[in-house]
Parts: sequence; C-alpha cells; structure tokens
Amino acid sequence: MNDTAANDTASLRAEVLALLLEPLGVDALAGPASLERLAKDVEAVAQAYGCAGLPPSGSTLRWVSEAVAACVEDQELVRLATARGRTLRLSEARALRELMRIEGLRPHLQALEGVTVEALRADLAAVAFAERVLPGVLESCRRADQEWPKEIWRSIREIDVEHALTDLSRRRRTRQAAEARELVLRHSVSAARGLQNRDLVTRLEKVRDFVAAEESYEAVLSVRPEWWRWLGPDARFAFRSDRRDALLWAIKARDTGTVSGSTLEMLADDSARAVIEDGLATALVSMTASLAAPVTTSAARLMEGLLAVASRTSVNELRALKSWYARNVELFDRVATAMDMRRTEPDLREALESLVGKLALPSGVVDASRSDYRDIQSTLRAEVEARLQRRPYSAHAVESEDLVGAISHIGTLERELRDAVRTMPAVRGRLLVAIAGRTKSGKTTLRKALTRDANRTGIGRGAHRTTRKTSAFEIGSVTYLDTPGVAAKDDDLDAQHARTACDNADAVIWNYADTLRDEESAELQRLLLSGKPLLAVVNVKERVNTPDRLQLFAQRPGRAFASAAGHAVRIEQVSRAVRATPPVVLAVHSGAAHEALSTGDRELGGRALRASRLPELEQSLAQLLAERVIPLRAVRLAEGVRAPLEAFHDRLIEELPQIDLALGELERSAPNDRAALLKAFRIAGQNTRDRLEAERHRAKERLPDVVRKLGGVDHSQRWSDFITGLELEGLVSSLESEFQQEMRKRERVLRGQASTAERQDDEYLRVRPRPDATAGSLSAAGVKGAATALLSSFAAHGIPKKLAAGASTVNPAAVAMSYVLEPLVGAAKAVSSEVDRTRQAKDKWTGETTAAAEARLDELFGRVEAQLAQIVDDTAAQVGAQFEAQSADIRRTRERFKQLCRLRSAVRSALDAIDLVMVRRLLALAGGDPAAIRLARRTPGVELRVWTDASRIAEVRVCLQEQLVDVLTERVEICSESGSGESNGTSDD
Repeated sequence: MNDTAANDTASLRAEVLALLLEPLGVDALAGPASLERLAKDVEAVAQAYGCAGLPPSGSTLRWVSEAVAACVEDQELVRLATARGRTLRLSEARALRELMRIEGLRPHLQALEGVTVEALRADLAAVAFAERVLPGVLESCRRADQEWPKEIWRSIREIDVEHALTDLSRRRRTRQAAEARELVLRHSVSAARGLQNRDLVTRLEKVRDFVAAEESYEAVLSVRPEWWRWLGPDARFAFRSDRRDALLWAIKARDTGTVSGSTLEMLADDSARAVIEDGLATALVSMTASLAAPVTTSAARLMEGLLAVASRTSVNELRALKSWYARNVELFDRVATAMDMRRTEPDLREALESLVGKLALPSGVVDASRSDYRDIQSTLRAEVEARLQRRPYSAHAVESEDLVGAISHIGTLERELRDAVRTMPAVRGRLLVAIAGRTKSGKTTLRKALTRDANRTGIGRGAHRTTRKTSAFEIGSVTYLDTPGVAAKDDDLDAQHARTACDNADAVIWNYADTLRDEESAELQRLLLSGKPLLAVVNVKERVNTPDRLQLFAQRPGRAFASAAGHAVRIEQVSRAVRATPPVVLAVHSGAAHEALSTGDRELGGRALRASRLPELEQSLAQLLAERVIPLRAVRLAEGVRAPLEAFHDRLIEELPQIDLALGELERSAPNDRAALLKAFRIAGQNTRDRLEAERHRAKERLPDVVRKLGGVDHSQRWSDFITGLELEGLVSSLESEFQQEMRKRERVLRGQASTAERQDDEYLRVRPRPDATAGSLSAAGVKGAATALLSSFAAHGIPKKLAAGASTVNPAAVAMSYVLEPLVGAAKAVSSEVDRTRQAKDKWTGETTAAAEARLDELFGRVEAQLAQIVDDTAAQVGAQFEAQSADIRRTRERFKQLCRLRSAVRSALDAIDLVMVRRLLALAGGDPAAIRLARRTPGVELRVWTDASRIAEVRVCLQEQLVDVLTERVEICSESGSGESNGTSDD
C-alpha cells in the first residue's frame, strides 16, 4: 500500500472511531492514534461500570461491511458508466445503486423503456384517471369495433358516412340507394354483400359512432400530458398493461419512501438505464443486502457516516478498512454498547464525557454539533414516519380535478419531507488549509518548514517559479495545500489553480512577500470578503544561507523583522479599502526555519527555529482552527441539515393555505353538486317518461291503421316495423346519453351504463289469419249461396215432374215461374246470411287483434317505463355512492392535510433546535455560557434572532455580535425573553 493509500485508510479509521464515539462529541480531527487510545479508555470505563448485555462479537461488523460494500458498488458503477461513455458522479452512482436494490426493478425495466420524466413525476391519481376515464370515453369504439372484421376499418372510414346513411335509407331500387350500397360494399368484404340495406345502415351507424368516439379519444389526449401517449395505446383503444404496471410500481416505490422521487427520474435517462441493465446483468449489486439500521444506535451512526466519507476513497482502501475493522470488532462492540447505554446511565455518561479532555487535538476543541443534529433529525424522522401513512382512495377521487390536485400536492409535500430528513450531510474529514501568495513568495519553503522537511527539492531559485500545480501534505489531522503563485506574468492558469484550492479550503495562509501588487491585493480582498478564515504571514527574506548568517540571525532576529510592521500596515490598508476586518498578521522567516532543519549544529538549529517565529505561526494557526474554522464547520453542518427542512417549511407556508382553500371549496360544493345532479336526473327522467306517454298515445292512434294491414303472411314483419318505428330504444339511449352529458358537465364518469333489454318473444303479436271481406269475395259468396239454394230447392220439390204432371191443367209457364221464384228468394236469403257471417268474422278478428295489439303495446310501454325508472334509480344510486366515496376521500385528504399542519410545527421545532445548537456551540467557542441562550430562530430581515435573559443580553451580545459575527456571516439580534420578543420566539409562524 502506498503512502497515499495508508493516509486515506488512517483517515477512514479515524472516521469510524469518531462515529462510534460521536455522542461524546469526538471529531475525526483527533487523529487515529488519539481516537484508538480513547476507544480503549471507553472500553475500560464501560467494564468498570459493568455494562451489561455485551453484544456478540461482530454485531457492528455487518453494518460496516455493508457500508463498505455499498461504497465499492458506487465506485464500480462509476467505472462501468465510464466504460460506457457516461460521466457518473458518486451521488448519481449511489442513486443508481439505491434504485437497483428495489425489488421488482428487473421485470419492469424493459417496460419502462421510453418513459418520460413527467410520467415518473405523475401521481397515482393521474394514472388512475387515465386508466378509468379514457376507456370510458372509448366504450362506444369498442362496441363498434366488434361489429365488422378489423380489415374493414381502415377502408370504411374513407367514405362519407352521413351521406351514405341518407342514401341507403331510400327505397332499395332507387339510383341513390344502389350507388350508396355499391360504395359501402367496395370498402367492405364479400360477407357483407348478403346484408340488406337496413343492415348496412346499422353497421354504418356503428362506424359513425366509432369515428366520433375516436375523435373524442384524440380530444381527451390532446389536453392531457404527453406521457399518457407513452402509457398507451399500443393496440386499438387499450393501454399497455406492462407499461401501466411498471409505472405504478415506480410510483409506489416513490410514494412509500423506498427511494426518493429524484432517484426514480434516472429511469428516464437512457445512459443511466444502460448502466442499470449492464449492472443487473453482471450481478454488480447484491439485491439481498439491507442498508437499513435503527436510527438511534451506534450501528446507524456508522452506517450513515461511513457511507458519506468512504465514498471518497478507492476500493483498495475501503477493503483495507474493512479488514482492520474486522480485527478490532470486539473492541468496537464494547464501545458501541457503552455509547448506546449512556442515554440511560447518568453515571456512565458522566464518566465517558470526562474522557474527551484526554484528546490531544491540534485545534484544542471538539465539535459536538453533529451528534446533536443527528438526534434532532432522528426525532423528526421518527415523527414523520409515524404520521405519514399512505391512504387508499376510491376510484371516484380522480373524477374531481380539484381533489386530485389537493391529493397530488399533499403527496408531493410528504415525499419532500421524507427526502429532507433522509440523510445527514457529511462534513467530517481532515481540515484543509491552503497556502497562497504571490509567485516566489516562499510558499514551498514555508511548507517544508511546517513539515520539518530539510530537503531543498522544489524550492525555487532565481526568477523562475517552481510550483505549477496544487500539491497536498499533512501535519497531524490537517491537510495543507501548496498552491501555485498568483500574479504570474505569462498567464493566469496558476492563479486559477490557486483560487480553486483556496475556495475549497477551510482556511488560508496568505504568504506576503516584499510588496503587494494589484493582482495580489485583489485576490487577498476577495478572500477577506468571502469570510474565509485567513492568516497573513509576512515572509522575511534576509539571507541565512551560511552558518554565520544563520548564527547572526539567531542572535539578532529583531533586525530581520524590522520591516514587518510596515508590511502589516500595508495589509491593513488593503483590508480597510474593502471594509473587511484585517486578518491576523505574523512575521515569519520560513527560510531560516528551513535552514535550521538542515544545520548540523542542533543548538543553533533550535535557536534559529525559535527565532524564525515558526512556533508562533503554528500556535496561531491552531488558534485560528479552534476559533474560526471549526465554528464555520458547525455553521456549514447546520446549513446542510436545516437547508432541506427550511425549503420544505417554506413550501408548506406556500402550499398549505391553497390546499386548505381547495378542500374547503370541495367540502362546501359537494352537497350542492350532488343535489343539483340528482335534480337534473329526476327532471331528465320525468321528461323522458312524458315523451314515452306521448308516444303511447300516438301509437294507439295509429293502431287501427296498423291492425288493418295485419293478418297476412307478412304480418309479423309489419308489426315489427311498427314497433321499431316507435323508437322506444332511442328514448332509453337518449336518457342514458342525457345522464352521461350531465355527468360530463360536472367532469364525472358514469360507469356501468344501462343497456336496452333484449326483445322478448311476447313482443311479437300473434295474429290469426284475417277473414276475407272484400266486395268480390262477398259476391262470390252470394252466388255460391244462391246456386246452392236453387239446386237444393229443385232437388227438394221435383220441378220437372210437377211440370209434366200439370201440363194438361195449368199454364206451364206460371207453374215454372212460381217454382223458380221460390228458390231465388231462398238464394237471396242465403247470400245475405253469408255476407253477415263474413262481416261478423271480420269484426270479431279486428276486435280481437286490436285488443291483443293494445295489450302488447301496454306491456311494451310498461317495460320501457320500468326500464327508464330503473335507469334513473340505478344512476341516482351510483351517483350517491360516488359522492359518498368522494366525501370519504375528502375526509381522508383533510386528515392528511391536518397531519401536514402538525408536521409543519415539528419541522419548525426542528429548525429552531438546529439554530439553538449552532448558536450555543458558537457561544461556547466564544467563551460564553451556552445555557444563556434559550431560543434561536432565523427570521426574514433579521437572519438570526436569539433569546436570553435580560441580565445576560450584554454578555451574549459581546460574544456573538462582536466576536463571531464574521463567522456567522449574518446579522444577529439579541432579544430578552421577558420582552416582546418572547411570544415571537415561541410561536409557530
């Protein structure tokens, strides 16, 4: 392992130990050696106090191993992405790893191809709306699509359907009907040629409905987000179930807090998806590993802290750390037990906290802020998880745009709150101090003096600069950055490197040379205005390159530092020019300090080192780190913890009143909407029944004409045509359509539409053959009756015999006439009787048929009336159920809204607690009593307002406003708890 790897591993060891000892306020600045000694002391104290419940060896190893494995996976994902031509940051790699661990990703990954960011940001209510409303709009399309084979549709829609319907309704033998029929058949299939024109009309009406519904579908899609087109359809009017299921899975993962919403959006990145697919194919991520740990235990501190710090090191160093931890796991288990028990054991807590004083920190202080912030965050997280529960909503919730909006906004706020309390920002690690100044000002010499490096390599000679890039070296727990010089004559590249190093550093040592050029002044002023902790070092350059000169300098150092006072004045002038507080100025002879290291005379070297004032520089630097740098880290940590909470709190202030107004309007309008809708249904139903009754009267008026046409071989068709002409199905359909229209006016969907009942057999009238009573038939009946009567009379009376017998006595003609007239009279009577019987049969048939027809009409109209009443009742019941379900949804949404209001108070309390920890920490560093601060809060206008006792206002003001105002970089207002500010300090905005 090289030196860099060893240093990185040592830093990781220090971090792991510091995380274990975090409740004591131990910082990683203590260094690995000091922390290991403290850990052993903690074990000794724990054993002395008889800490019970020693965990099994390796109980904390699992969490450390998984954290290391997670960091290794992050770096492997970065390597994999780089190989695929994508630049992946570690934070993005962590998001990808988080995503790849979700159960269900693998089967849904293919279906999510082409997913948009808008789709992944969508709420479940919107997906449900797309899933339910669009299929309802397309219901008529489905019915129409089933009438004819699919191959017809592409061609049949090319004709003018309305014109074809008009022509086909004409008589079949007309030219227009024939042309329309041929036109339709050309766009159909051979199976349709056997259909009659009226059947073709029925099919074309379906085509018309299909086209209209298709236009409705496109109209609905045109006003909805584009991602609905991604959701479907891939076939005619049907959503892709795999895409829908995948989208619902992604939304559920987001809503349940399994991953953050921003993480899921990486699924919309094609290159990120490629990395995911490649990683899953090569089993890069262990899908069984669990990164969850109890939030209040030492294991959780290790987990969260190590994930943040270990990601900055390479894979080999991580594995070396894991091996080192495994060898010392018994010690860590004992320390973890003591740390977890200190909450409930006051004596043990006091004994453990006393060990902190044994740490030999270069800065002389320990930052206890992180553990306090973690406790605040853990408390808030527990409260959030306890209150934020996903609630089921009915299918009718999506039918109210306002309710969907309220649910969506609440869900977004809940997800933002979960994201805000999920992670703790990482601010641990070694302190960075940059050494900056003009080219050839002696920065490298100062570096070698600080590190006690006697080697002269890298020290510039003559007019040419040597340092061209930033390099790092370590002293104890501090990393120093040796930067290129500013104000180079040939280019500004060196200055850019120096600026970047200074901006990234926690503090800056400004190495002042003989003069202060304009370029140097501008850079020095920029650093002063940034609030960066700065120590100005005036580098004295009296020649000490020979033992005699070094001896002279050790004896009379004042002569070399005589001009330092003027340089200090120049630095103060430059600072005052921009109204910045002048930095601490120290005069140091770094060249003499470096020569003292290489001289063979130890006594001379010691005197020269002391005379160079390098020890004073090291002491001032340690004081700067203690008084300025670590407080600034506390401020940065507080900002990192509170920034997402403050953003969420601001969103609550903005969103909650709007949500409250929307819910209030829904609660007020729902009863009125329900009453208005039911009233509209009743009116529509009554109007339809009135139309039905009018149609009944018209039908009975037409019935005599219809009955006269019945009784033949086609009487069934005639009766069917009469019934069809009544258009009773149209009344039912019009009522349903009116109901649908009323629902659409109110942006609702009526499901389970009532359909026209199938025609029953008894709707067809059973008619006997009609008696023939025309004039011709009556004449034929009379002739037949007369002939029959004559023949019967002649046969009965024997006319020929009588004529023969009486021929001698009477006139034969008279006899014949008398005998002829008698049968004729009988024939006439027979004709009359036959005609009467025929007329009676006709009248009887007409009466019976009319009665039967009226009975059938009454039955038919009765069924239609009952069907209309049933439709009205069913629709009213469905609407009532919808409003009841929606009211329940509104109540559930109101409850979630109240929970958000309560959580707003919890977030406000957490923000105040964070500010209080920060201010108390800074007050303690300024030499004040932390207990003097009762409350702290950031407010608009006055960035930081603190409350204290009236008797201690002066004390707090001196510490915060006069000593640390440049650290806070914001205006501070001190308030008395007994004054008017008390109520403001305890209110909840």
